[in-house]
Amino acid sequence: MLLLLLMGCADDAASIGPGSGGTGQGGSLARFTIIGDYLYALETNQLNWFRLEANGQMESMGQLLLNEGKETIFPLGDLLFVGATDGMSIFQVDSTGQPVLRSEIQHFLACDPVVSDGEYAYVTLRTEGCGGFFRPNETENVLNVYVVADIDNPQWLASYPMRAPRGLGLAGDYLFVCEGQYGLRTLDVRDPTQAEFIALDPDVHANDVIVLPDVLIVIGPDKLTQFDYSDPTNLRKLSEISI
Repeated sequence: MLLLLLMGCADDAASIGPGSGGTGQGGSLARFTIIGDYLYALETNQLNWFRLEANGQMESMGQLLLNEGKETIFPLGDLLFVGATDGMSIFQVDSTGQPVLRSEIQHFLACDPVVSDGEYAYVTLRTEGCGGFFRPNETENVLNVYVVADIDNPQWLASYPMRAPRGLGLAGDYLFVCEGQYGLRTLDVRDPTQAEFIALDPDVHANDVIVLPDVLIVIGPDKLTQFDYSDPTNLRKLSEISI
């Protein structure tokens, strides 16, 4: 269970992957992750990376200075999707482990986790709970979908109103969106231009979610809950533990 705690947490999440040579599996609120033999750690205005040595040590390899407001990092293959308060950035990791900026796309100021399947990127934007700092007079909460097949030219595709979206996770044709105290929402995204809301579990306080092959791990402010999602329209609770 300690490993699960390291893989993601509720509000200021961080992720440690399964080990050297793999890609870190964590929640969408993560601030660090692993690709291959490199660990990437995101701060609000810089991205640091380290080489993981066979003896368990880490060697600092460098850092990139970024604009303020960087919040989350999501790995996919050799790509890093970075969510920020004002937009999404896509970095590609080269053969030396160095992340190279490929593109950026802006949105209104909001909290901004992101996940992707390589063709589309899904970004939740929430001003509720962080809007007092960013946009005190607005409470716009949406799910944005971007086309990212061309990583040098991401394009907005669609937006869907949400109540209080936080972390999110993608499992094939289904997207799970955490709505905080309002529960966990399931969407069918086989056609991202017409995403369909197919289920809502209002009984779980959901801040972030980790999608594993057979299990969803939903992270709340004081507990971890595991669900069987073989039927995405009817999640089945497997276990729950206080944290």
